[in-house]
Amino acid sequence: MLSSGADDHREPRLQRAQLKIDLQSDEPVWTSARQDLWQRLEQHDFEPDTPLNFTQRLARDHGWSLEDARAAVDAYRRFCFLAVVSPTPVTPSEIVDEVWHQHLVYSRDYWMIWCGQRLQASLHHDPTPGGPEAQATYRRQYAETLALHERFFGPPGAEIWPATHLRFAGPRYHVTDRRRSLVIPRPIAWIRRHFRR
Repeated sequence: MLSSGADDHREPRLQRAQLKIDLQSDEPVWTSARQDLWQRLEQHDFEPDTPLNFTQRLARDHGWSLEDARAAVDAYRRFCFLAVVSPTPVTPSEIVDEVWHQHLVYSRDYWMIWCGQRLQASLHHDPTPGGPEAQATYRRQYAETLALHERFFGPPGAEIWPATHLRFAGPRYHVTDRRRSLVIPRPIAWIRRHFRR
């Protein structure tokens, strides 16, 4: 469980203030500064012409279809946008967190391009210190993140952004050495994935 706030000590306070949303006001959510930020994030190329690009690696490493990996990357873009515009820390879904973990491994792209040019702010990944108090904090932040997502992008899809009680029911992902273990998908998950549409 993670939370993050975006910090930027390079930009003037006025520009940062134009990005942060006042959750208590009825101001328009899509100011020109926020539109510019979103446009920069949409332009980031997660699928450069390489034999194994970011999105393909994400799909391969998690056993996702390329379509599912692209949907996860799009959700990650929205999460990072929310991290920059939110006045309080935000908490990702587990799927978005998996994308974030992989992006941090692409450290040059993450820090120099994503944070430096696209977000124009540092976005740090903070792990949980553990314990019931932290759990309560992350549950609250996650619920607030879902509400903020709805304000900017509409209701988030439940496959990537499950309800708060489901998100915090227990860890969904576990690193397994497939050379030493047999992993069998649950039948309903396999059916959904293979017979969508």
